[in-house]
Amino acid sequence: MPLPHPDHRYLTALRENDSQTLEALYRLASPGVQQWVLANGGTMADARDLFQEALISLHRSAHQPDFCLQCPIGALIFTICRNQWISQLRRKKREAEVRKIEAERYIPESATVSAYERWEEDQLEKQRLDATLAQLSETCQQLLRLLARGISPAEAAERLGMSNANTVYRRKNACLTRWRELLEAK
Repeated sequence: MPLPHPDHRYLTALRENDSQTLEALYRLASPGVQQWVLANGGTMADARDLFQEALISLHRSAHQPDFCLQCPIGALIFTICRNQWISQLRRKKREAEVRKIEAERYIPESATVSAYERWEEDQLEKQRLDATLAQLSETCQQLLRLLARGISPAEAAERLGMSNANTVYRRKNACLTRWRELLEAK
């Protein structure tokens, strides 16, 4: 029998109802599932439900004596949730979304780990972007956030007390230039 993955401890925690380790599992795997479900037409409630269903499935597996975890538990939970979500979309007859997601289903199992690793890399990049954005002036931060939400330059100028949309464009370019410099310095 192959050796279990180090994350097998989470299955032991499920079996023994170890709340501290289970909380760590939530912090580890829940954000990736939430982000993926939201990106694929679901809600936070859908993501929470899927995550709970995945834990119930893992709980059943944890009580099978011959079950041995062979991959990171986050990747396994992600795969379970993805498959459950595809099934739910089918039941809801949301075929366009199913076709998009279904293509991912045929990616080899090792690629699932890669998808999870890509999500982790995306999270690190997001943290880096957030950290450098926080180094910009408050006005730059507000301006970039307003424009990212689709607020018109004229309305952004009004909200930020700038004279007109041309000022917003100049300030936006200056802010983006400074942000790029901060990103390159990291």
